[in-house]
Amino acid sequence: MTERLINFLADLAQAMHVSGANAHELERHIHALGRRFGVEAHCFALPTMLTITLEDDDRAQRSKLLRLPNYDFNMARLIALKDMVRRLSSLDQLPEAVATLGAIMAQPSPWKPWQMVLSGLALSAGIAVLLGGGLPEMAVAGLNGLLFVLAYVYLAARPGLAPVMPVLLCALAALLAYAFTLIVPVTSPFVVILASIVLLLPGFTITIAMTELATGNLLAGTGRLAGAFILMLLMGAGVAIGTTLGTEWLPVRLLPGLEKLPDWTLWPAIALLGATLMVFLQAPLRALHVMMGACLLAFAVSSSVGAWLTPVAGAFTAAFSVALAGHLYQRFSGEPGILVQIPGLITLVPGSVGFRGLHALMEQDNLAGISTITSMAVTGVALVIGTLLANSLALSRFARGARSELEEESA
Repeated sequence: MTERLINFLADLAQAMHVSGANAHELERHIHALGRRFGVEAHCFALPTMLTITLEDDDRAQRSKLLRLPNYDFNMARLIALKDMVRRLSSLDQLPEAVATLGAIMAQPSPWKPWQMVLSGLALSAGIAVLLGGGLPEMAVAGLNGLLFVLAYVYLAARPGLAPVMPVLLCALAALLAYAFTLIVPVTSPFVVILASIVLLLPGFTITIAMTELATGNLLAGTGRLAGAFILMLLMGAGVAIGTTLGTEWLPVRLLPGLEKLPDWTLWPAIALLGATLMVFLQAPLRALHVMMGACLLAFAVSSSVGAWLTPVAGAFTAAFSVALAGHLYQRFSGEPGILVQIPGLITLVPGSVGFRGLHALMEQDNLAGISTITSMAVTGVALVIGTLLANSLALSRFARGARSELEEESA
């Protein structure tokens, strides 16, 4: 039985990892499940490695070490896995759990590649608006984003190209951005490029890494943070290559001044962000209104508090509000809180800010680059603190409520 149990826990941990669970969440679920099965299960998770150790009443230990593949966030699968974990309570359910795990991992993704490609058009067009672009930037970024996601889907199916994929994709996006100016002149090619490659930016990964560091998962957080910065460097190199080729080879046509769209257009752009995140995060269709509402909530709190106090205070308050809203949503609807928390945090993460800072450093503008990257780090810390504070308060309050309900029932 010990052999079957450790194999199941290892398979479950790997499934949660490839579906997008972070290290401290994964370790917590495995440890709690082991307690329900009557053993001490110790899990040590890193972005590329997983160790599970089972300890029985006789203090005998059995360990298993796995090398983990890269994860690809799949919210529908992660929700199903967490729901399965919640329903497990004894070893008698182990055969059923093994079959359920296999069925969950065998399920196809809720969204097809062609739907992701079309969502790339909407995502990049909306991000161009949020970055201050006008109609020309919006049109060019949308078309460029569609081609970027199409190339991403094509290259992702070829594992041998994975190490150089960020460079190839970003170089292609930058070159196409300048090529499209021959048809639709824009004011800022960099806005077009940034909006086109936003899908690949590791802003959410950086926030997860900071959360892992704050919760004591130092190796996991450090490894994830290092991977995020390496990805940004590769993306920066690709943008530099594409920009050089575009400006040298093509007669670029630029408009003299940037004509921003009215401020009210930011709200539809944020709602559109929530709709496209549903596709890229592989969330179920029923979560459309929830994810759009989460993005709007994050933007409303961040912009209002940021205008009143400071942008960092706005980021902290928005992260706290989104995390707390996720717990309340789960409490009263029974649906997973990550449907609110993850899209809301993605709306707030400073990935584009960090890439601007990296681009400034590569352009030898050291003062602006360091200042921008510092701003990204401070904002990321504010997001982590706000999220952890809301999680602690909500879990403490709901735990007391659950205990009170049990005492009333027993009385």
